[in-house]
Amino acid sequence: MNSLSTTIAKDVGFCLGVQRAIDIAKKAGKKHGSVAMLGDIVHNERVVNDLKILGVTVFKDIEKIPVDMPVIFRSHGTPAEIWQRAQNRGLTIIDATCPLVNEIHVAARELEAEGRQLIIIGDPGHDEVEGIASQISKPIIIANEQDAGQLQKIRKAGIVIQSTQFRENVDRIISVLIFKINDLRIINTICKPTRNRQAQLRELAEKNDVMIIVGSLTSANTKRLTSIAKTINPNSYQVQGPEDIRSERFMNMRSVGISAGASTPEEIVVKVTEKISALPL
Repeated sequence: MNSLSTTIAKDVGFCLGVQRAIDIAKKAGKKHGSVAMLGDIVHNERVVNDLKILGVTVFKDIEKIPVDMPVIFRSHGTPAEIWQRAQNRGLTIIDATCPLVNEIHVAARELEAEGRQLIIIGDPGHDEVEGIASQISKPIIIANEQDAGQLQKIRKAGIVIQSTQFRENVDRIISVLIFKINDLRIINTICKPTRNRQAQLRELAEKNDVMIIVGSLTSANTKRLTSIAKTINPNSYQVQGPEDIRSERFMNMRSVGISAGASTPEEIVVKVTEKISALPL
C-alpha cells in the first residue's frame, strides 16, 4: 500500500502573466481563425500544442508571417527591433507581454535616462532578457558572479533583474558589483509570483523526503526552481508530466513535496500527484 503523503505548493498552475497571454491567444484564435505567434507564447510544449488547435501557428521569423495574419507577441516581451519590423510590414500586432515584464522595460529606460550604465542580471539569450536589452543602447548582461568578477569598474550604473531569477544568484552577483560601482541603483524586478513560488519551494524541500518540480525542460523558471530544490534536498527531480514519474525515487520515502513552474498547467500537476499517490510502493 502506498503510504506517501503529498503536499502541493500553494502557488501552482499558470502565473497571472502567463494566464493572461494564453487567454489573449485563445480569444485571438477564435476571433480571427488563423493567428501567427512569434515563437512559443510560453515555455511549455503542451500549451503551444493546445493553441495550435485553435488556429495559432508558431513562426520563428517575422518576415515569413503573412501580412493579413495578426501576430501575437509573447508574454516574455519582444525586442524593439522586431516591433519595428512588424510595424514596417503593416502587421496587426496583438501584444501579450506580461505587464510585469513591461515594468522592467520601463525601469531599464529610466535608469538609462539617469545616465547610468544598465546592467541586466539574467540569462543571456533568454527571450525576456533579449527584450529588456533591446530597450536601451548598450546593456551589460550578467548571468553569475563569475561574469560580475570580470566587469571593469564603473562610476555610475543601474541594475534590473530578469523576473524569474532566484535570490541567491542575484545576491552573489550584487555582492561583487557593489565593490566595482561607485554609484549604484538597483531596481528589484524579480516578480512577486516568482518570489512566492521560490519561498514555498524552499519550505517544501526542507520538510519532505522527496521534491518534485513539474514543468517543461525549456522553462527557465522551472529549471531554476529545480536548482534551488537540489541545494536543499538532494532527492529533488524535475518532471514534465506523469509519464516521468519513476517509482524507485520514492522507495522508503514517507513524504513528497510538489511544486511547478509558472508556465505549467495545473491539470498536469494534478496528474503528477495522482500518479505518485497510485504508485505500488
